[in-house]
Amino acid sequence: MSQRKPHIPAKNPFVRIAAAAGILLTTAVLFFAFILHRSNQSVSYPPILQADDGKKAGDLLRLSEETYSAVLLSMHSTAGFREEDFLSYRGLDTLVAAHALLNTEEFSEYLECILKSGNTVSDLYLCPDPELLWNAAGRNNRLWKKSLERDFGSYLESHPDITFSVLLPHPYIGYWLEMDTDRLDTILSLYHTLLKELAAYPNTRVFFPGSQEWLTLNPGNYTDTFFDTNEVITESLLLHVFCDGDYAITPETETDCWQSLRETIRREKTSPTRHADLSDWCLVFFGDSILGNHPGSFSIPGYVTGLSDAASFNFAVSGTSASYSLKGNRCDFPCVVDDFLAENTTRSESGVRFTPENASEAELAGKKLCFLISYGFNDYFDGAPVENPEDPYDIHSFKGGLRTCISRLREAFPHAIYILMTPTHTSAFQSGTQRNGENGGCFSDYIDAVKDLAEETGACLIDNYNTSVITEETLDIYLGDGIHPNESGRLVIACRIIDFIEKEVLPDHFPTPS
Repeated sequence: MSQRKPHIPAKNPFVRIAAAAGILLTTAVLFFAFILHRSNQSVSYPPILQADDGKKAGDLLRLSEETYSAVLLSMHSTAGFREEDFLSYRGLDTLVAAHALLNTEEFSEYLECILKSGNTVSDLYLCPDPELLWNAAGRNNRLWKKSLERDFGSYLESHPDITFSVLLPHPYIGYWLEMDTDRLDTILSLYHTLLKELAAYPNTRVFFPGSQEWLTLNPGNYTDTFFDTNEVITESLLLHVFCDGDYAITPETETDCWQSLRETIRREKTSPTRHADLSDWCLVFFGDSILGNHPGSFSIPGYVTGLSDAASFNFAVSGTSASYSLKGNRCDFPCVVDDFLAENTTRSESGVRFTPENASEAELAGKKLCFLISYGFNDYFDGAPVENPEDPYDIHSFKGGLRTCISRLREAFPHAIYILMTPTHTSAFQSGTQRNGENGGCFSDYIDAVKDLAEETGACLIDNYNTSVITEETLDIYLGDGIHPNESGRLVIACRIIDFIEKEVLPDHFPTPS
């Protein structure tokens, strides 16, 4: 027997149309939600949005009207880059775009303007950010790769006569520490994809200094954001990367780079590097090129400030000695102390105060004053006598110059802390075993002289020769030329200073009340 079909009452045709439309709309929403879910790989963190800075029109006008042979484009601030540096160091008349580009389409727009300007362009410096490009592509892998090919690859391929130098972001460590594992994997995957796409073209070089701890662990190297380095660091990176080709990264070498970065992130998350808070200290440095070769956050005093918040004042001068040399160098230690006491001190009812022009009284009020003195290399190189046995205060000898200057400083600042620092090992003059001049000693004689003076004067001693990680076996790691510390070497010495003040100076001179 046939089954009777249920009776379905007739419906208004408008209701049927509305229902069908609702079903289609629901299906479409579910479909696009599924596609978005797949393309985003289940990443659920808020997008980073960039705002237009209003500088684009000015850039495009300059690119259309001015004469240049190179251009720098970046997705972050270019305030630290100076056009004159490119001319000085690379001999290229370079236009640095002011606008922080928002996406690959803007890179394409700028490149079109450059290539149609009539200028003969030899070099293009590009600073893209993989995460920002991915955000601009809606975090859709297909669109992201298509935009790279369309707005980067097409130009790299069609202009083989132009050298494209690509500097990847090198943010402060805090940027990476904010990420969970999934997001870190995603961002590094984006870096890998961008590197792979760009490295396929023979006229393109890619650089990534972002795994260098001397750069990323010092907050003093950065300005307003995790990504923007100060002028000193930006100039240094220009020299390292665009001039010397350092920190190049390729698909063949990237594994070690990412592993190094991941290890730093893992260590800083599980056991963060901690430096003493020296914000209530005022550190005054005297010395030679070891302290004075580099300005700002790139110097040893700069590292100390960036890592400890100490107020640092650097009076070190390259090429100088503790002794007053026969060459009559007016920047040797005895002369520097004369100028220092004349120009940076003020007498008051309570004695002499340290009052440099570039610091207000309020900034220095209540701070512990400490003098750090580091000489020896140039005294040894110039063959200065270690000591005059007939005159212990003879400023033409190494110990006499140090002894005289410490005495003069102590007379003005009897309550300050004094720290003498020995030089590090060196490969010069057969690792310091040669004597220079009739009256000079071996390098170790000058090291011993510093140690003797520390004991004689009651000054503290940081022995960078005998008790440092910079040894004869590690010179290539920490010294750039067998004498001067490189970035890693300066960081090591700065950390040693901070650690010494915390563990040796504070307990002895400022004991904790029981």
